[in-house]
Amino acid sequence: CLILVAAWALSSTVKALGAADYLTQILTGAVSVAWFPTIVFGAGMLISFTTGTSWGTMGILMPLVIPVALGLASSGDAVAGAKDWSLVPPVVAAVFSGAVFGDHCSPLSDTTIVSSMACDLEPTRHVVTQLPYALTAAAIAVVVGFIPSGFGLPGIVCLALGAIIIILLPRIVPPAAPAAD
Repeated sequence: CLILVAAWALSSTVKALGAADYLTQILTGAVSVAWFPTIVFGAGMLISFTTGTSWGTMGILMPLVIPVALGLASSGDAVAGAKDWSLVPPVVAAVFSGAVFGDHCSPLSDTTIVSSMACDLEPTRHVVTQLPYALTAAAIAVVVGFIPSGFGLPGIVCLALGAIIIILLPRIVPPAAPAAD
């Protein structure tokens, strides 16, 4: 509860300071709009991995990146004041995905600690066992999800491509043999 309250307080502060408008001004022209979902995904992964909280990451990033996505997507709009919402779904997905990735893999996360205790492992050992799977899923999400959706490919196509790759991947790359302890 305290993490959520702190995240809400931080997001209110960010909003009051106009951080989203400032970031939009800085990023317009400096970063291609198409790469913004991938950048947000990376930021979410980093924040949640280093803090161990997916909820805190979502509370920090959502109020910041949605206005930036709207500002970046609408910056080249011919109609003054018109909002282009096409970038919002991939950016929201990037926040959720990045937050869950970090929370799943962070040695500071409560879920990692409880899972490692249930498996009778040290938390760092559990992280090492989870990273190859999480990094594989993250790479697939970036390559067939966030990059293509940033360039305008419909989300349903990205989801279908990702599902096909995940289904075929074990047939192409066999799982590694378990390490002997």
